[in-house]
Amino acid sequence: MKPKINDVVRLICDMLGESLQAGALGVVVEEHSYPEEAYEIEFSSENGKTIAQLALLPNQFVLITV
Repeated sequence: MKPKINDVVRLICDMLGESLQAGALGVVVEEHSYPEEAYEIEFSSENGKTIAQLALLPNQFVLITV
């Protein structure tokens, strides 16, 4: 199943440069198709402050279904 805007995803690899660990939850905010499929994911703190926003490849996260 392909992620869509506003879908919740779980990071499956550490992103040390962004201080994000595997298991972090984020939200899809943009879809990219060129030069390859990627998704802009926003990670926020519990109080809603953005921690990081970065483009990830589909093999770096899993879609959370609710």
